[in-house]
Amino acid sequence: MKFPLAILLGLMLSFDTRAFMVSETVYVEAPTDTDNDGKLDRIFVSIDRPSSDKKLSTIFSISPYALGGNNGPMHDVDVELLPQDAKSFRNFFYENKTLKDYQATLFIQTPRYAQLRAHSVGTGRSTGCPTVGDMSETLAAKAVIDWLNGRAKAFYENGKEARADWANGFVGMTGTSYDGTLPIMVATTGVEGLKAIVPIAAISNWYDYYRANGLVVNPGGYIGEDADVLGYFIMRKGSCQTQLDRITKTMGREHGDFSSFWQARDYLPKIKDIKAATFIIHGQNDWNVKQKHAIQLWEGLEGVAPRRIFLHRGGHGSTWNHQVPRKLQAWFDHFLEGEENGINNGPQVEVELPDGTLVVQREWPHENAQDHRLYLSSQSTLTLKASAREILSLMDNGRTQKVEGLIENPTQRNDGRLIFLSAPMERSQLLSGTPKVHLELAIMNRKAANLTIAVVEYDKQGRGRIITRGWADPQNYRDITRGESLIPGKTYQLSFELEPKQYRLKSGSRLGILIASTDYEYTLRPKPGTMIQFFSGENSFIELKLAQN
Repeated sequence: MKFPLAILLGLMLSFDTRAFMVSETVYVEAPTDTDNDGKLDRIFVSIDRPSSDKKLSTIFSISPYALGGNNGPMHDVDVELLPQDAKSFRNFFYENKTLKDYQATLFIQTPRYAQLRAHSVGTGRSTGCPTVGDMSETLAAKAVIDWLNGRAKAFYENGKEARADWANGFVGMTGTSYDGTLPIMVATTGVEGLKAIVPIAAISNWYDYYRANGLVVNPGGYIGEDADVLGYFIMRKGSCQTQLDRITKTMGREHGDFSSFWQARDYLPKIKDIKAATFIIHGQNDWNVKQKHAIQLWEGLEGVAPRRIFLHRGGHGSTWNHQVPRKLQAWFDHFLEGEENGINNGPQVEVELPDGTLVVQREWPHENAQDHRLYLSSQSTLTLKASAREILSLMDNGRTQKVEGLIENPTQRNDGRLIFLSAPMERSQLLSGTPKVHLELAIMNRKAANLTIAVVEYDKQGRGRIITRGWADPQNYRDITRGESLIPGKTYQLSFELEPKQYRLKSGSRLGILIASTDYEYTLRPKPGTMIQFFSGENSFIELKLAQN
């Protein structure tokens, strides 16, 4: 999640470089007191705007990374037992935490329209303490838009009140990663004046960033990171340790449940209050902020606000391909300036496939995709009808072998995984949507276990490529908000969704479903030896959507 540059790809909005530019700095008064010092927090805002008799629309970006960050340790992911398996684990991760300082670095953006660049509460030159995604952080950012519309106060460095008498009150927000999450957060307040947002690689629910179906997971590339690690990275140097400790104690790394801490950082129930036209940009190979965040936001916006989505083939960030810069510019020009440029006409879903092909479609998933149910058979195949109920088992060795290695040689025996293969595809097919797995299983020798599922394409030579994957804690088979210790040997029914994906399966390839326990890159890594039994039959299958292509 450390994406210090709010690189707003494509927003090269033109202006006359000969025009006189006005640059100033103000501190907007927020309605929050996050450091509990008895004073309202103030948000640092840098402004660059052309001198004009016309009142200006504003592009507003706000970042917690503006002055870099603080180095600190990650959580240890190599554990004897999963914390859910321990008898007493309330302080499992909290003791003996040492942290180091880091030299901050200043990053600068290019101005466009009237360009406002702010430091999020408790970071950079703003006062207060970072709260990592909750309502306090939201309201502090919202205060800048309120100031642009005359509803909040701001002050210059000398204490004199600053007024945005140059602004017309129309605001667009954008950013990438955490910087792209803040526009979503502010938009969910329904604040007047926020006309359009472009969240790029952004989070729509912080639980889905650091957890998955009851399981503690790493954001891709940051093994051992959690909300407190991120909070320390962004906080003002040498401050806010008390608030950071509170995050560590309440974020629930010891159980992975969807607790009140995460519920306060879930924006999905608040999407109904969004008024801003939303253009979502996300990479299908983004395993830091996973694509689920974009899809959940897209689905929630149906019938709520104008929406558009571009899913590119890359990773964490935006893209220059397929005229995305022009489209982003047109989005702001239309919703801030009223320009009739056709950006919201026609199909609003664009998906770039791995080969660079652009698929333009009316819906997500693709409107031609049909539901398919494939059963996990006792013969390690995927079938349209359920086979007999038989036991299949694996022994976790995820500390020594990555999932990318476990998919190799799918027809050979490997005690650390199970693989189920389809027949070769007679023609190319388009996989589109969010696969969902249903498993009948038992944990034989422990009270908790990791569970990892991967959807794999095997080419004609048997080489595998992971299309998507997902994780779950069987302890949360009944309730995502509260797990329960499993009885060794008892059978449970578990259902959960994998990460959404659109992918073209080639003619002659096979579809594979891998079941494993520990995922070396994403989950905690308990000592090897967890034994899991699965049962073929009518209760173990995967649901996915396919279209002939």
